[in-house]
Amino acid sequence: MKTKLNLFCVCVLIALLLSTSTTVSIMFHSFTSAFKAGYESVEKGKDIHISDYKMICTLPTDLLEKTGSVTNVRTGEQASIIPIISMVEAPTKENDTFHALNRIASFISVIAGIFCLLQFFYLIRNINRGDIFSWKNVKFLRKLGWALILLFICTLASIVIGNYEASQVLQLNGCEFSYTFAFSDATLILGFISLLVAEVFAIGLKMKEEQDLTI
Repeated sequence: MKTKLNLFCVCVLIALLLSTSTTVSIMFHSFTSAFKAGYESVEKGKDIHISDYKMICTLPTDLLEKTGSVTNVRTGEQASIIPIISMVEAPTKENDTFHALNRIASFISVIAGIFCLLQFFYLIRNINRGDIFSWKNVKFLRKLGWALILLFICTLASIVIGNYEASQVLQLNGCEFSYTFAFSDATLILGFISLLVAEVFAIGLKMKEEQDLTI
């Protein structure tokens, strides 16, 4: 029984890590690129040209229209693409408010991701100790659920800011700016599932306490 439970816990942990992998990957590559550019500027005296990329979310409005293209390295030809979630170079006027909000959202995302892993670890530790239906686990599940929802909100906020800034300087052909695809992020549904399980545990514990009082 415990082996099967541990197996499911590992699967949930993998799903949790995968759901946050996109955000973490983008932040990692952004950091390494900025560090490399700064190193070359200081050590080799090279001028830094940092492109102003925005993360945008779009949906196609006309599949017959050519929205953009990428280079097919095998043939050297240009292949048409229909972007959905993309990093697009869109130089805009310096807006301290948007930059600050983006940085805050990124920072909160990292903290929320670490917090999620810690709550999940505490939950699994209690379960392996045989402490399953307890108020401690209800608290862990609630904290995990709200942290996952917060992580989704921060990701959505980054896309909303990117879409707004890009829409001020870009007009795309064959597609429109949209936020709907961002809701396919698994962190939102995982967060609500955690809160749902927490409430089921809480109801069960309250019923057990009421039964103990009537006996």
